[in-house]
Amino acid sequence: MLKKILLGLLATVVILVAGAWLYFEFMLPRQRPPADIHVELTPERLERGRYLAENVLQCVDCHSERDWTLYGGPPKPPIGAGRKCMDRHTPTAGVNVGQERFPGVLCIRNITPDPETGIGNWTDGELIRAIREGVDRNGDYLFPIMPYFIYRKLSDEDVQAVVAYMRNLPPVRSVRPRKQVDFPLDYIFRLWPEPLDGPVSAPDPSDRLAYGEYLSVVARCRFCHSPRSPRSLEEIPGRAYTGGMPFLLGPRVMYPMNLTPHPEGLGSWSKEDFLKRFRLYGQAKPVPPEENTLMNWNAFARMTDEDLGALYDFFMTLEPRPMVRREVVR
Repeated sequence: MLKKILLGLLATVVILVAGAWLYFEFMLPRQRPPADIHVELTPERLERGRYLAENVLQCVDCHSERDWTLYGGPPKPPIGAGRKCMDRHTPTAGVNVGQERFPGVLCIRNITPDPETGIGNWTDGELIRAIREGVDRNGDYLFPIMPYFIYRKLSDEDVQAVVAYMRNLPPVRSVRPRKQVDFPLDYIFRLWPEPLDGPVSAPDPSDRLAYGEYLSVVARCRFCHSPRSPRSLEEIPGRAYTGGMPFLLGPRVMYPMNLTPHPEGLGSWSKEDFLKRFRLYGQAKPVPPEENTLMNWNAFARMTDEDLGALYDFFMTLEPRPMVRREVVR
């Protein structure tokens, strides 16, 4: 009898494990077919896409090599051709999640329209799905260093403008090997993508507070300036925009500032002060490595007065809360 029970338990375990494997291998990531859409490359859309990709969303920062001899590490040509690979010997940078080395091999992709090594053979629908839903043209998940979980808030018009910008980049041949992600993260990240279930619109820019909030999300102000769980990166409830999340740049630890109108945040700042801070960095200046920053000030410095002003107006509506710095885990 005991032998039969044990065999039954073993069979159940085998079935559950096999079922889980089949689910993760063949049912994930969740996805929908890419939209059948053709993005028209109008002058207005190309200019909007340039502004978004270079100054708001920071697409070119991630998908280009950066010049860390200059303050903020502005992107270096060829723009959009990708960056060198991170591997298991690469110390982590950016958000400190307690991971000493990168969990696998990841090469930031070439987003120029080269047909063999870039996005030249992607459809517009495939690009839009990748940007906002985290699924590539082969149906595989994107590693969430690509913030598709943030860009899902991008409006339909704005994401089309970004696609137009990418189509208009000079094509560059730049081979990037496919990613390799260590277990269990390879399976965990398959759970992250989520299809959009309808159209996405942006607030009217004349609604200053709503549009400022929209910009604060898609420009990643909220992500970088909100404390998060060190493992899941889930935002800590009630702490949005209060700063205190440690970021790493080599041996340095940096804490984004508090963006609420608390006295230790923006409480004493006028809108003029806010705009002046950004305008200081219109030209990238040489700086020693120990004084550099992950924030690309010289790109954000080229945002319009209207957009920066909308951000300020929105930040001033937040509940004033103090910063609570999270201890660095190494």
